Amino acid sequence: MDYKSSDFKKLLDKLQQESWQLELIISGFAIYGLFTALEPLEVEYLISIKNDQAIYKNILQALTSGTYILMGSLLIHVILRGLWIGALGLRYVSGEIDYDHLKYTPKFTVFLKEKVGSFDRYISRLENICSTVFALAFLMVFYFLSYFLVVVVFGIVTFIVQKSGWFSEDTVVTIIAVLGFIYFILVLFLFFDFITLGGLKRDKWTSKYFFPIYRFFGFITLAFLYRPLVYNFLDQKRARWVSTFILPVYLLGTVFLSFFGMVNSNYQIFGQGSSSVFTSKNNYEDQLTEKTDLVQFVSLPSKVIDKPYMRVFIGFNDFLEEAVLERDSTLIPEKDRRGYSFRLGKFLSAPGINANFSDGHIARKQPRYLELFGKLYNIKIDSTFFEKEFVMTTDKNDRFGFETFVDLENLDKGKHVFRLVGPDPRRDKELDTLITIPFWYFPNKSYLATEALSNLTNEPPPEK
Repeated sequence: MDYKSSDFKKLLDKLQQESWQLELIISGFAIYGLFTALEPLEVEYLISIKNDQAIYKNILQALTSGTYILMGSLLIHVILRGLWIGALGLRYVSGEIDYDHLKYTPKFTVFLKEKVGSFDRYISRLENICSTVFALAFLMVFYFLSYFLVVVVFGIVTFIVQKSGWFSEDTVVTIIAVLGFIYFILVLFLFFDFITLGGLKRDKWTSKYFFPIYRFFGFITLAFLYRPLVYNFLDQKRARWVSTFILPVYLLGTVFLSFFGMVNSNYQIFGQGSSSVFTSKNNYEDQLTEKTDLVQFVSLPSKVIDKPYMRVFIGFNDFLEEAVLERDSTLIPEKDRRGYSFRLGKFLSAPGINANFSDGHIARKQPRYLELFGKLYNIKIDSTFFEKEFVMTTDKNDRFGFETFVDLENLDKGKHVFRLVGPDPRRDKELDTLITIPFWYFPNKSYLATEALSNLTNEPPPEK
């Protein structure tokens, strides 16, 4: 249909008058869908942090923030649209505001007529605000998407430079530094033009040099999707300031709220990890009740251990492997496999397909790798070091790590302190306690009796 035709304009006018119904339907479905998607996004985001997946983490962080922005904006829209519908219903019952019937003094009557005015004007203003907020909700998402793409594009370029193998390590650092400086300057020009509502586009001299920068960032931020919305806002005196500063205000508000909170005790430390005087639920697997609760580096089965053994899980971190590779240069691969890349073995390792042949040389070095890992990282309970033998594994959230079982049969009942001792990257890799986790050992007598009986009958004891 020709957008210049009178029929199309009549159709648009009709749709504008009835758009509130579509707005409510879309807002309702969108809020429900976004609310449903929040928890899976947050879980994936936390898992990506624990697994040191930098790029995936940034993508999920952007998606989560965009979800919150859109959901909050649509909730405001629904509330305002509900107020508008209520005002329409009230107008049907009582019509206009009769200030003379209120019998206020002339001072209040004049003031109310000037500030409140006609009830129809109030309804008209609500209608304009609702439609603006609805459009602004999606514009904010595109703004956030643009910010994310600006960061990601530079991250992809640096990743390609690092992984290409075309340059030496020193040259790579120099190239990334130069590219980063130039890119940062270009982003500053873009940001200045944004907050000045197109200030660089108004001057003949600056617009000449800014135009290629504008086209470049317009391409990488997919501006063709939302550019008409932006300039439609900018040609309105009131709406343009809102559309420009709403996202910075949101980000500043988020930062402020992240620092603001309730402290219950003078001795409470926010975000404190497990120690000899504090237990964090992120170090006990039976307390990870929510999907967003994830293991923090090392985990024990529970605060109270009632069996004569205890499982210990150590989540993988880069510094763990770096310490192992420094001890044995033969374990250092010709090409570092860590990071993002295409893996044929990952595709072939589907259920029912054995793809171990593709990583056979790695499998042969795994025993030596685990042997060194066990020598470097030791388990200490109170003042005693315990025997252990690590194997590789993944936890219930598919986090890669190391697992072992510690014999507690000769341990006294009561409180004990678990420590993982090894090279600390924060202290030039000197041996130190990496984490401290308290637990209580109270062996279950019925389990021990059943175990003793099983030793006589050669039958394994039942799982508790």
